[in-house]
Amino acid sequence: MMNIELLRIRHRPDTIDGQIRIDGRRVCDCAENAHHCLPEGTYQIAVIKCRQHARKMPVVAKLTAHCSQLTAHLSQPIAHCSSCHRRPSVGINTSMPRKCVQLCPGNGVYNRTDGAIIVGEYLVPGCLKHPKTAFDNLYDRIRKNLKRGNEVILTIR
Repeated sequence: MMNIELLRIRHRPDTIDGQIRIDGRRVCDCAENAHHCLPEGTYQIAVIKCRQHARKMPVVAKLTAHCSQLTAHLSQPIAHCSSCHRRPSVGINTSMPRKCVQLCPGNGVYNRTDGAIIVGEYLVPGCLKHPKTAFDNLYDRIRKNLKRGNEVILTIR
């Protein structure tokens, strides 16, 4: 089992900055929109084909520890991906048309209303640099663990 730990470090009125750790080692920094983020807890990660990004993306698939707040907060992304309408122009900071909590590359969280957790290197509150490099590193580790048959868990603290 692979346990990804998201440690929330800085809380601002609009953003939450943190670090992603695997086995106690820092992998990258992350940022979330404070108004659309997941509550603290434990979640299972799955890799699915995202129509918006036209590639496989790691998404929060389901809750592994019971949390009653989550039912209204998180729609099941696996069920909605096939019915998600592709936008004509999709960039690194494009928000998904529906609530779909993904671990994805991105530079800023201010326009993200989809609950995404963007990864990269911390620059200023809510903004990251080098998102593609950080995402590729994290995605490869998740993909390899899932390919080996291991469960991937995200713990938010």
